[in-house]
Amino acid sequence: MPIKLGLPSRLFRCMASSSSGDGAFSRPTSTDEVSMPLYSWPDKQRPRVCILGGGFGGLYTALRLESLVWPSDKKPQVMLVDQSDRFVFKPMLYELLSGEVDVWEIAPSFTELLKNTSIQFVKDSVKLLHPSDHFRSGSGGLCTGGAVHLESGTVIEYDWLVLALGAEAKIDIVPGSAEYALPFVTLDDALNVESKLKVLERRRFGKSSPAIGVAIVGLGYSGVELAATISERLKNTGTVKAINVQTTICPSAPPGNRDAALKVLESRNIQLFLGYLVSCITEVSASEDSSRMVTDTKRVNDDHKKLQLELQPSQRGLQSQILEADMVETEETLQVKGHPRTFAIGDSAALRDPSGKLLPATAQVAFQQADFAGWNLWAAINDRPLLPFRFQNLGEMMTLGRSDAAITANFIEGLTLEGSLGHAARKIVYCLRMPTDEHRVKVGISWFTKTAVDSLASLQNAVANSFPRRARPMDPATNRSPSAMDPDSEVAFDFQPYLCQYKSGRIFRPGGEPTVPADTDTTTGVISKDIHAGAARARVYLPPGAAESAEKLPVIVYFHGGGFVTGSPARPGTHSYLNDLVARSGAIGVSVYYRLAPEYPLPAAYEDAWAGVQWAASRGDGADPWLLDHADMSRLFLVGCSAGANIAHNMAVRCGAAGALPDGVTLRGLVVVHPYFTGKEPVGAETAFGADIREFMDRTWRFVFPETSGLDDPIVNPFVDDASRAAVAAIPCERVLVCMAEQDFLLKERALWYYRELKASGYGGELELFESKGVGHAFHFGMLDSEQAVELQERNVAFINKWPSPAKSDLVTDSSK
Repeated sequence: MPIKLGLPSRLFRCMASSSSGDGAFSRPTSTDEVSMPLYSWPDKQRPRVCILGGGFGGLYTALRLESLVWPSDKKPQVMLVDQSDRFVFKPMLYELLSGEVDVWEIAPSFTELLKNTSIQFVKDSVKLLHPSDHFRSGSGGLCTGGAVHLESGTVIEYDWLVLALGAEAKIDIVPGSAEYALPFVTLDDALNVESKLKVLERRRFGKSSPAIGVAIVGLGYSGVELAATISERLKNTGTVKAINVQTTICPSAPPGNRDAALKVLESRNIQLFLGYLVSCITEVSASEDSSRMVTDTKRVNDDHKKLQLELQPSQRGLQSQILEADMVETEETLQVKGHPRTFAIGDSAALRDPSGKLLPATAQVAFQQADFAGWNLWAAINDRPLLPFRFQNLGEMMTLGRSDAAITANFIEGLTLEGSLGHAARKIVYCLRMPTDEHRVKVGISWFTKTAVDSLASLQNAVANSFPRRARPMDPATNRSPSAMDPDSEVAFDFQPYLCQYKSGRIFRPGGEPTVPADTDTTTGVISKDIHAGAARARVYLPPGAAESAEKLPVIVYFHGGGFVTGSPARPGTHSYLNDLVARSGAIGVSVYYRLAPEYPLPAAYEDAWAGVQWAASRGDGADPWLLDHADMSRLFLVGCSAGANIAHNMAVRCGAAGALPDGVTLRGLVVVHPYFTGKEPVGAETAFGADIREFMDRTWRFVFPETSGLDDPIVNPFVDDASRAAVAAIPCERVLVCMAEQDFLLKERALWYYRELKASGYGGELELFESKGVGHAFHFGMLDSEQAVELQERNVAFINKWPSPAKSDLVTDSSK
C-alpha cells in the first residue's frame, strides 16, 4: 500500500536535484509581492536565525544554539516558528492512552520551555519561502538570506534558515480511509483517539457485550506500540485487530525487539493479520456478514458506526512499499543543496548514510541532526569549517504497555532489555532527553512519584495476599478453585468506562488520571492557580484583564463529573472547559477538587464540595486576593456536569439552610449539565430499559456510596418524598438552567424529569431547559470547539450574565420546545 509523505499542510514545496545540486524553492506570485508587515528584529547587527518547526529537530537546534559560547557581537537572534503552541515528545504519545503520563509532561508549551532563554517563539504557519542566498560584497557582512511569509501576513527576513517542518502522513490512499481512519501522529491525534476510546467504553457502560473492536493498520514500531497499549487498556472488554502488509512485525527492528514485541502481542487479546493490505474501508450495518473484519470507530453526532475493512493478501515476494515524498536533499553538512544559508533536518531532510540508504525519520536521527545543525550554524557564522553529519545508531526502544518495553542497544551486541526492566530504562532515557533542565527535573519528579505510588500499591497487595486464606470449594464451571485466580487481575467490580476494581483491592482507571498544571492559558488569557480551599482544595480561575480592572465579577463554583470515581479540575478536558467558560463569561471560576470513590466513598465528595462553596463565599476565608479584590459575592453561581451536576444541586439545597451563606452572599443561579439522578422507579423512556440497567444503576450507586439507602436516597432522587421535594423547592437561587443531550442514553430522561419535577415542586424562580441536538453525555469536553459545544457554552454564559435578574415569578422558559 503506497504511503505519501508531505510537509505539513503543503506549506511549501522544495525539491532538490540529485545530480547538479541545484535546488529551487517556490517563488512568490504577483499577489505575494503586495507589501506585507515586516517583522522587526530587536538587534539590527547580530545574525538572525529563523527555525521553522518546533519538533525534535527545530526545538533542539534552537536550544543547542542557546547553549554554545558566542562572541558578543555574533550571538544570533533565534526565532522558532510552529503552528502549535506545544512541543510534543512524540515517542511517548502512547502513554497518554494508558494514562501513564500527563499531557504537560510530554507536551509542554513552548512559552514554558523557552522562558529562561533568549529564543523568541511565534505561533504561526508557513505560507511561502523566498530565499536569496547571496553575499554582500565589500563590507564583509552578510545580507539577508531570504524571507519567510507566514499565514498571518507577517514577513520575517533571516540570515540563516533551518527547515524542521516534519512530514505528514497521508491516510487517503485507501478508499474510505479519509472518512473513517484516525491518524496517530500528533498530540491532537492522540487526544482524538483517547476521546474515541472513551466513547466506545461509555457505550459499553454496564454491558457485557458487544466487545469493542479496534483495527490498527501497519505494524512498524508505531503500530506495534499502539496495538500493545490499546489492548492492555481494553483488557477483556475488546479486541485489537492488527494488520500488516509484511508477513512479520517491525521488519526493520533488531531481532531482540521484534521477538519481545511478538511475545507481548501474542499474549494479549490481539488478532494478527500478517501479509495483508487494506483495500477499502466501508460502513456496515450490524446485520451484514459478520465473517468480515468489522471494527468500532468514529461516532458522528453520537451515532455509533461499525466499519468493515476489506483485506487482500499482499503480493507474493513484496519487498518494499512505494514511497512518494516532498523532502529536501541536503549536503553532508545538512545544508540544502544550492542554498548554503538553509539547513534542513528531521523529516524535512533527505540525507543518506554511507551505504546510500535514506536515514529513517526517527526522533533519534532528529536529536543528532539538531546537535550538528546548531554547531554548523555556529561555524558558519564564525567563519569556521562545517562538520559532515554522521549518524550513530545507539539502539532502538519500544513501549509495550504500562510496565513493559523492549530496548536493544547497538553498542552491546545481542543485548535486549524487556519487561519491567526495559520499561524503566526507556523512561530514564526519555526523561534525560527532555528539552530543558527545568522540564527534565519536573518530569523526573513526577514520574518518580507515580512509580513510588504504584510500587507502594503493589507492596500493599503483596502483603495482603501473603496472609493465608480460607480454602474455598472448587468452581464446577472451571474445575478449579477461585483462590487459584490472580486477585490482582480478577475483576471484583467493573464500572466502565470509569474504573475497574480487582479482588486484591487494586483500582484501575482506564486512561489514568492525566493532569495539566495551573498556569496562564495562552489561548484565552485566563490565569489559574491551585489553592487550599478550607478543608478541600480548588483551582481558581481569573479572566483576562481582571487584575487591571476595578469591576467586580460574578463567581462560579464548578464541580466536575466522572461518576464520583474519576476526574479532577486538573484533567485536561475540565481545565480547558473552565478556561473557556471563565473567558466567555468574565466570571471568576472556583473548581473544587473533591475526593473520589471508592478510596473515599460518598459523602466525602459532598463534604469537600461544601467546603469549597463556603471557602468561595467567605472570599477565600478572607485571604484570597483574587476573591477579595474582584469578586461580587451577590452573584454566586453553582455549576456542574454529570456527577458534578448532582453535587451542584445538593450544594444549592444546603445553601437554603439558615445561616448557610455569609451575609452579602447571594446564590443567583444553578446550572446542571447532563445531571446524574436516578430512582427505583423508571421515568419516561427509562421504562424501555432492561432489568440489567436498573440493577447496574443500583450496584454502581452502592459502590460509590456503601451506606446509602439505595436508588431512592434523596441525594440521588431529590423528589422521592414530600420532605425532599420541599427542600428542593426552597433552594435560594432565582434561576435554574437544566441542560440535557439528545443522545444521552442513560441520563437524558432524568434531566427532563428533574426539570419537570422542579417546576411542579413549588420552586418560585425562573426555570430553563436546554437540549443539545445529536450528541451524547458530556460530549463537550472532547469537542469544545464543535457547534453544539459552543452553543451549550454560550447558553451557560448568557444564563450567568443575565443581569439584572427579574423578580422571582412563575415564568418558565423551555428552549427544547
